[in-house]
Amino acid sequence: HLLMQLCIRTNKRMQDNISEFLGVYGINHSVYMVLTTLFAAESHCLSPSEISQKLQFTRTNITRITDFLEKAGYVKRMDSREDRRAKKISLTSEGMFFIQRLTLAQSMYLKEIWGYLTHDEQELFEVINKKLLAHLDDVSS
Repeated sequence: HLLMQLCIRTNKRMQDNISEFLGVYGINHSVYMVLTTLFAAESHCLSPSEISQKLQFTRTNITRITDFLEKAGYVKRMDSREDRRAKKISLTSEGMFFIQRLTLAQSMYLKEIWGYLTHDEQELFEVINKKLLAHLDDVSS
């Protein structure tokens, strides 16, 4: 019971801290996920349905996020070469610069958080979490 409470509190605090960090950059976690998905994609360009499928977000949510990112100048909608009726979402050069800068800042931020634990503690934390996740997958199946 105590372990469950600790897991929930730690997870909530981590999520709150990361949300606060992203908020400084004017975005939330969902927007960050779309940006990183586009950044990782070939040509930094995907269709809304590809993004939706990769992130398990609704198409409505992808449209809302794309509207926000387009207004910020980080993405642009383009006609698909394969299907004239379809659109692609592409990172702009401003969007590329933003996600690179944000990723660097986040990396330093996460090093600060995880740096509190020794290397051995970090490895043990990873092993225990992977073991629990695998067990939870088995239990729920």
